[in-house]
Amino acid sequence: MSKVPSIKWLLEAYPRTPKRTGLLMRLYFIWQEYFMPAGHSAFALMFFSMVAGLVPGFWAAWIFCGLDFLLFLALFPSLFMTCRKNRFEAGAIEVSPVVEGETATVQVQVTAKNRIDAVSLSCFRMDASLASEESPYVLVNQGESVMLQCKVRTKKRGAYTVGKVSLLIPEIMGMLRYSAKAGSAELLVYPKPVKISAFDFLTWGSSGMVFAPLLTSGFARGLDFSGVREYQEGDALRDLHHKAFARYGRPFTKEFEAERGAGIVMVLDVRGNTLQERSLQEDLIRLAAGVGAWFMERGILGRFFINDEEISLNASDGGDSLFAALARIPAASPFKKGGPATEGVWSPAARPMGPVLRLGLHREENSLVHKQVLVCGGKVPTAAGDDTLMVHCSLLNDKISLTRQEDLLP
Repeated sequence: MSKVPSIKWLLEAYPRTPKRTGLLMRLYFIWQEYFMPAGHSAFALMFFSMVAGLVPGFWAAWIFCGLDFLLFLALFPSLFMTCRKNRFEAGAIEVSPVVEGETATVQVQVTAKNRIDAVSLSCFRMDASLASEESPYVLVNQGESVMLQCKVRTKKRGAYTVGKVSLLIPEIMGMLRYSAKAGSAELLVYPKPVKISAFDFLTWGSSGMVFAPLLTSGFARGLDFSGVREYQEGDALRDLHHKAFARYGRPFTKEFEAERGAGIVMVLDVRGNTLQERSLQEDLIRLAAGVGAWFMERGILGRFFINDEEISLNASDGGDSLFAALARIPAASPFKKGGPATEGVWSPAARPMGPVLRLGLHREENSLVHKQVLVCGGKVPTAAGDDTLMVHCSLLNDKISLTRQEDLLP
């Protein structure tokens, strides 16, 4: 028997940023944004000396505390009288999406209106699962433009708001710095997809007969001619564009538009009824990312739903629209249910034209659904018929074969 995944989920949970910024959070922002490492050390030593001064007869600690305090009193005027007088112009903030566990790059084009001896870039006021790495300090002459880049380490998928992208300008002593806000940005962290090596379950049994025609080589061919592109290995010879071949001396292939709605309808149901089901939501999303990528590589993903909401997909973006929708799914809460199963039956406004594959955490009795793949923890229950496949969460690592139920036992 494997460990209950909900316990690990609770232990690895990150603290959430409060909706309202209180006094303690404001003090933390000042500590994080306006103090350099040397300033952190000096400020910490000042409080340590205050505590040490409570020892009877240890009056030397109070002398050190007073000198340290006078040092900071001298640094604060320098911070606002010199650093803040620097003038610059920051361009648009660029943040490219990354997969969870990877490091994102935040870059800003900065033009100095006066000479800036040292300037760096960093990100603050983010989710607790993100960590920023400051860029190296550089000198920028008057009228010169530089591209500053900093790194943000990620640990879990999500759509995060980087509250403050700042240009850091240190004061002359190197203990404090002025944090000038260049703007805010959104960071999309895609789920790490589970690679699907085989998907025989899709066409297995009587419930898979509706999926089998979609995996034939001629399914992607539509009725309306849309354009011409260069020939790629695997293209059908009947689609060669002979006039373009004769004109340019290299093969070209005709492209056709597939009918709207044609293909597999994938439904991702992230609603959980129990604490254990909600703890498996991230595993389910990673599996959905792998299955969706498997469908898009073959051009057979027609429509995509998250619960009851249909997501608009762009076939030409390489799957970014699919992964962005998965990244924006709110994280599961251990204290809030996703709705009873009897009230969460999938019912789209427009009846699906293609076969429906549902990915969820519990089985759903729905006449519109042809096959279901369910993520479970603990002991794997017996699958009901050839239309349901149970996948244990411990098997969702880098690669998985969705074939028979016996191959998916932990």
